[in-house]
Amino acid sequence: MRTLQEYNFRELVASSPSESAHDAAVKMENRKVGCTIVISRSDVLGIVTRYDFIHNLIILGKDPKKTKVEEIMHARPISIEATSTATDALRKMIEKRVDRLVVLSGKKILGVISIEDVVASLSNENFLSLSHAKYEQIFELVRRLTPNLIARYDGEEKEELQREMKDEVKALLRLLEEAEITLRR
Repeated sequence: MRTLQEYNFRELVASSPSESAHDAAVKMENRKVGCTIVISRSDVLGIVTRYDFIHNLIILGKDPKKTKVEEIMHARPISIEATSTATDALRKMIEKRVDRLVVLSGKKILGVISIEDVVASLSNENFLSLSHAKYEQIFELVRRLTPNLIARYDGEEKEELQREMKDEVKALLRLLEEAEITLRR
C-alpha cells in the first residue's frame, strides 16, 4: 500500500493569523481548496476549513472582513506522518473526528489530505481484490460517518454522538483491518 509521501498534494494555501477571514476565503476559492494553513514565520499555528467559515462567521454573525483568521482557526491541527498509509489517515480522522489532516515529513508540511482524498486513494488502491460486498461495506460506512466526522458537538450532544458512532467506527476499523490483510497477500 502506498504511503502519503507518494500522494500528489495540491499547492498549500497559507494565511497569516492577522489576515481577514474574507481574504483567506477568497484565496481558498481561487485555488479550489477546502482549507488554509495558518502560518507565522515558519510555524504552523492552525488550520481554517470551510466548516470554520460557516460556523465561526455565518452562524455567529461575524463580519468576514473584520474577523481575523486567528479568531476562527483550529489551533494545533491534527497531523500525520508522510510514511503513513491512506488507511492510517482514515483511522486517525475517525479517531480524532476531523475531516482533514496535515501531512508532515519531519517538520516539513507536505500538504493537507481530506477524507475525500483518502477515500479516493483507497478506492484506487488494490481494493479491487476485495469482494464487491466487502468493498461496498467499507465505503458505505465511510459515507455514513463522513457527516458526523465534520460535525462539531459540545457537551451532551458530543457524548451521545460518541455512543452512537462507537459500533460503526469499530465495524469500519475491523473492515479496514481485513482489507489490509487481503491487500498484503
